Amino acid sequence: MKYSNTVDRNTFKAYIDQKVVRRHKPQEGLNALELKWNFNSPESLRILSIEALAENWTANPVYSEVTYDVDRNYLLDILSLDIPVADLSTKIQEDVFWERFFMSRWPQYCPQTRNRPWIKVFMEKYLAEKLENMKSDDYEEERLVQLLELCASHVENLIINQLQPAMASIESEHNDHVVPMNIVLSNLPELRKIDLTYDLKNVGTNFYLGCSNISANDIKSLSEGLAKCFELQNFRLHSSKLDAQMLKTLAVALDKGCPNLEVLSLPHCRFGDAGLLAFLEALGPDSFPNIHTLILSNNFLTFNGIIELTTVIKRRRLKKLDLRLNPIKSEGASAIFGILKDIQVQELNLSCCSLDASISFLLLKIVMECKSLEILNLSVNKFTHEMGEKITEIVPKNKNLLEFDLRNTEVSTISRMIIDDYVLKNRLRKSLNEGEK
Repeated sequence: MKYSNTVDRNTFKAYIDQKVVRRHKPQEGLNALELKWNFNSPESLRILSIEALAENWTANPVYSEVTYDVDRNYLLDILSLDIPVADLSTKIQEDVFWERFFMSRWPQYCPQTRNRPWIKVFMEKYLAEKLENMKSDDYEEERLVQLLELCASHVENLIINQLQPAMASIESEHNDHVVPMNIVLSNLPELRKIDLTYDLKNVGTNFYLGCSNISANDIKSLSEGLAKCFELQNFRLHSSKLDAQMLKTLAVALDKGCPNLEVLSLPHCRFGDAGLLAFLEALGPDSFPNIHTLILSNNFLTFNGIIELTTVIKRRRLKKLDLRLNPIKSEGASAIFGILKDIQVQELNLSCCSLDASISFLLLKIVMECKSLEILNLSVNKFTHEMGEKITEIVPKNKNLLEFDLRNTEVSTISRMIIDDYVLKNRLRKSLNEGEK
């Protein structure tokens, strides 16, 4: 029996991918030995139709018209990721596609989705990346507004790790940054969280010392945008050197435009007592009524600034207060301990604050009497063995303390082990109680 080694031209056009099959002269037909498909089970017309939709998506973006879910899912699996984001977001909302798109674009990045739609997670990262890398030569206000309009309905969290400086003049003490935050924030009405730094992470050939310092115009632009963030709940500005006037401008903007603010974080901003006083003086007695978390770590704060801070925060119901890496010394810590019962703090961080054993009496009193405190960090301070032994006698009376960090404090290892054992028992007891509920 003789087997045919050619295929009819119409069959070839219908079933063979001409891009992957090598052909000889047209009159010689197709070499059967080089076929890369199974002759006994050719693709169905349904599959071919879906593949045709995927190949011609740009010209004819058909998705909702596809009737069956199984066909839609197959279309999402094979759809090219080189199509502009604007064309995809208007037609497709499914998580499976946007998760694939996200993982393909940022394979090394692990987002915290928290059961959020993947299109939101994608758009937040997409917008942040565009803003972080936008340089003077690329900036056009019209294009920026178009980008914001594309992302606005999806962006609730804006996390920016750097902003490019305009590099206007080497002689200037400060240079404005490329992206005007007033335009950005005023066009994102759904914002709940802002995490922002102006420092430059990636240094180019035009870098010079101080080129990325935050300027007065930057603060003015940021404040104008914050005044319109009426839904904002979490604001973090870090690693950006701020002076007193900048802090005052920020305080007025946050007080005016963010009535629902719950978390305020200004770490590593180097503003000192003068900056903190300027910020506090700009606030009224009813400012930030919902705030429960305040983070001011590494800002050169001393006892003088802490005294002013305690007079303000004792009228707020703070749950978390973080003052680590500030040289407030034992006097500042004593002022904080004095208002703990009034503000019902659950988490207090005074790590690396130049504390010494002179706060022993107040600390023991707080551990024994402050029932709201659950997490206490006093690591990297200079205590004594005797102080550690006294704490081991008191800590069994506190059934609410879940974490007590005394590392690098000269408290003996044995004392710390005893304290950790009691704290662990508290955690286990709380877990059992919550499990029973």
